[in-house]
Amino acid sequence: MLQTQMSNADAWQDRVECANCGETNNLLKCSRCHSAHFCGVACQRQYWPFHKAACKRNEFADAVEESEPKFATWMRKHGKMAVMKDDEVDRLERAGAQSASLRQDVMESIYGRLDPKPAPAVYSLEEEKKMKAREDAERAEARKAAGKLLSPSYQQIDVPGELGVACSSYKWRQNQTFVEIFVPVREGENVAVELKPKSICVEVGGRPLLKGTMYRDVKAEDSTWYVQDGVLEITLLKLSRRGQYANGETNADTFWRSVLRGAGEHEALALEAPPACYYKSHFELDVNKGGKFRITSAASGGSKSRRK
Repeated sequence: MLQTQMSNADAWQDRVECANCGETNNLLKCSRCHSAHFCGVACQRQYWPFHKAACKRNEFADAVEESEPKFATWMRKHGKMAVMKDDEVDRLERAGAQSASLRQDVMESIYGRLDPKPAPAVYSLEEEKKMKAREDAERAEARKAAGKLLSPSYQQIDVPGELGVACSSYKWRQNQTFVEIFVPVREGENVAVELKPKSICVEVGGRPLLKGTMYRDVKAEDSTWYVQDGVLEITLLKLSRRGQYANGETNADTFWRSVLRGAGEHEALALEAPPACYYKSHFELDVNKGGKFRITSAASGGSKSRRK
């Protein structure tokens, strides 16, 4: 029932006394309301009939007690149950403009739980449509602005809708043998590319653009990259490709849905199965040179850097 014994110095500084007998030394605080003080259990029990009506738990103050003790004390002293933030006020105003019941629902979502943090905002279908339209417009405007800074060569690179994605910072496409990645490079920017069988790391101007585990393994020693006309072009030779399948796999398993595993929706293909055009796309079979595939290039595999 009682907790945290207070020192004489704290009691004097806070000018508190036992609610029952007026004692000011060695006081104990009510563990429920944290507002009333008593010199012992006996006084608390005697005074309970009078204290019962005012003894209420302030769950918001309890939640911030450890991190913000002064603020919690102020909340209890002034009987405040919560403090509203600007975004919460906006939510209430929007809800109130629609209906009183919706406003009450929002109030309960903010303050009707033990956790004082507000619940995620709930929007009507019409509001969600407007927000999505605004986000799409802003994204399109950003792409348009960025496009003005890109080289003509990069802008002319075509990406078939079902075989790749034109992402915000790079483009990628594929056929049955290769995955091609295109990254815009401004004049004077340093380029660093590291290709490994399972991972890739691409930095342009000191900024990481692609880094992580690739969707499928590649033959890094036969993969290439180079910079030309303001475009970094990376060609990845698929380890599992047409004519070269892992055990139990078919040509359908050679299809990539993104460059990196766990890529966002704006960088990945939303396809459950390879499209028909994939099976008609370009492919190359291994040349007969010791059973090994060869690509003639001065920059293949490994970790190399170039400056345009």
